[in-house]
Amino acid sequence: MGILGAAMALGAMLGPGLGGWLAGDSLSTPFFIAAGLSLVSLLLILALLPESLPVEARQRSEGKVSTVQLGQLWRALFSPIGVLLFMVALFSFALTNFEAVFGLYALEKFGYGPERVGTILMVVAVVSTVGKAALTGPTTKRWGEAKVIKASLLAGSVGFAVLLLANTYVTILLATGFFILSKTLLRPAAFSLISKQTTGGQGVAMGLSNSFMSLGRIAGPIWAGSIFDINFNYPYLSGSVIMFVGFLISLAWVSPGRKEITSPRVQLASD
Repeated sequence: MGILGAAMALGAMLGPGLGGWLAGDSLSTPFFIAAGLSLVSLLLILALLPESLPVEARQRSEGKVSTVQLGQLWRALFSPIGVLLFMVALFSFALTNFEAVFGLYALEKFGYGPERVGTILMVVAVVSTVGKAALTGPTTKRWGEAKVIKASLLAGSVGFAVLLLANTYVTILLATGFFILSKTLLRPAAFSLISKQTTGGQGVAMGLSNSFMSLGRIAGPIWAGSIFDINFNYPYLSGSVIMFVGFLISLAWVSPGRKEITSPRVQLASD
């Protein structure tokens, strides 16, 4: 999970800086570049990405394929890994309070343009990439996923508060780096624990995890944008509170044990 996260962050390391610099001449240019890169990605997937599921394990679908299954997501909350799925949605919601409005926050509070914001976001991606690649394995092996999740949630709550205190370019870079480092291990640790606590159907568990993460990423920017209009500090204040609430929930419910949990698919099918 850490290696996958590092690979994703590597692209994010280059993207914000490039987008910010290109936007200095035209705000449309980054969108055309992104469209071209998306097309290249599609071609590479078609040409190079192998199917991981063996032929004998594949199932043919009868009739229409259902792409939106809100009922399954709801039932998943009451499955044995429901608390972890809720935690994924919660911290995803909180983290988008940083991501969704950072450009507007930097402009409103400090007057930063796209070039400087892009540079800060590139620093964010560098810290995230190095953190995921170098720290995920050692920290989870030493302390376990559950303790890493709890520590990351508490540090993330403090990190939001530190961001509000930063008032110069250097302190913003330092505060942003600390905040990103605090949340870098959170998603890999949560996904790893979900996978470990599912004895079968890890693909289903990962799919559900991404679905709940996406739910948080849908609701988070709506919330952050709405309260930003009231006060530009409110998204970060609310992010700090949400992460702390997540920390309190993790103290009571997130545990490294319970290896006997069955596949979410089996659990949901029996309901």
